[in-house]
Amino acid sequence: MLRRRNRNALFKKIGFIALVLLLLWLIGRTIPYLFRADAPDDAASVVEEFYKFEQAGDFGSSWELFHPLMKERFSKSAYLQSRAHIFMQHFGVETFEFEMEKAEREFDVTVMDGVKPFPEAYKIGITMKYRSTFGQLDIVQTCYVVQNGQEWTLLWYYPGKGEEQHSSESNE
Repeated sequence: MLRRRNRNALFKKIGFIALVLLLLWLIGRTIPYLFRADAPDDAASVVEEFYKFEQAGDFGSSWELFHPLMKERFSKSAYLQSRAHIFMQHFGVETFEFEMEKAEREFDVTVMDGVKPFPEAYKIGITMKYRSTFGQLDIVQTCYVVQNGQEWTLLWYYPGKGEEQHSSESNE
């Protein structure tokens, strides 16, 4: 009789310890996600702010939201001249409308050849709708938003030669 009680007490202790360890493991896995709940919204707000600056023709302010890799690719003065020249002068437009897709979290993202992949990024598709001298033009662009220090910054996707955009979408 005594042995059965000791065995039952031992099983209860082991079960209690296992339950506590399981709860600690679940809490440890959940806490990081609680603090990152705003990340998709923060990433999307950077993209929205970027394209609102672009709509207003404030290309200097939109350039400031670029990741340093993009700033290396385009000097500020070259970016200002190119954007204004191509979209306003060539297309004959003053502004455009845009639609944003929902931010999708991705891991190990390569946005440019020869650049180390980002461990985590948010992918957001943008469709810009221009009413131009050439008719309605829709330009679709893929943006990635990554954290650079404490700030969210924007990158455009540049696939390698012969590479299609990597996506989690199925071919329909």
